[in-house]
Amino acid sequence: MFLLLFTFNFLAMGLHVNDDEFTPLGDFLMVSFERDQREMEVKFSGLNRPFLEGFQGKLQEVKDLEGTLGLTEEQKGVTKSLNGEAAAVNDELNFLSIYMDDAGLSTKAVTVLKRSLHDGDIEGGLLELRDVIQFARINKDALEAKGMDSRFLDKLEEQKVSMAAKNAMQNTVMNRRKQLVEDNQEDYDALYAYISEVAKKGKVFYKGKGKEDEYTITKIIARMRAPDRGDDDEV
Repeated sequence: MFLLLFTFNFLAMGLHVNDDEFTPLGDFLMVSFERDQREMEVKFSGLNRPFLEGFQGKLQEVKDLEGTLGLTEEQKGVTKSLNGEAAAVNDELNFLSIYMDDAGLSTKAVTVLKRSLHDGDIEGGLLELRDVIQFARINKDALEAKGMDSRFLDKLEEQKVSMAAKNAMQNTVMNRRKQLVEDNQEDYDALYAYISEVAKKGKVFYKGKGKEDEYTITKIIARMRAPDRGDDDEV
């Protein structure tokens, strides 16, 4: 099926595109294509006005489909909120790592945990966070002697509980989206075909002309995700 092939191509480039990212991807690409359509048509006759209108129509159809999910505002923002909380925990773990190092304790588990959170492996990170908190509690006196606040681990525990609840909500939303895609495969395939066609030809047309990144899927996805990543240099 085209959808599977299209997703595989993204994965082959080291990029995973989530179900909820395809309409934003279409929106980003549409801004550039609406501006450049007439210019691109000179080289690619198939990228004509009817093609643009077809792309616009299919993008709106899929948006309307996704509107039927009836997500609450909390559910719509759960991924951003979860990523933000994971980034905050990652920052706090920098302090815990220093306390542990000063106390002569191994920081390997914290390093592994930070990598999981940085890479978006929330479920794995939650399990690792549980073990790190447990280990830190066993050595609480030694860590507090090196400057750790007496409430530090309790706050980490509260953040773990909050992240687990948000992760469960995110999984529910993702499952509903997955079912929506499966139930409306033809419409999603058609949208992906438009995206693929415009991106492929736009990247070739604007190579070395300053607009190539606007038609490069990996670059667009990076721009889409940038406000939510919360990456730090220390991992």
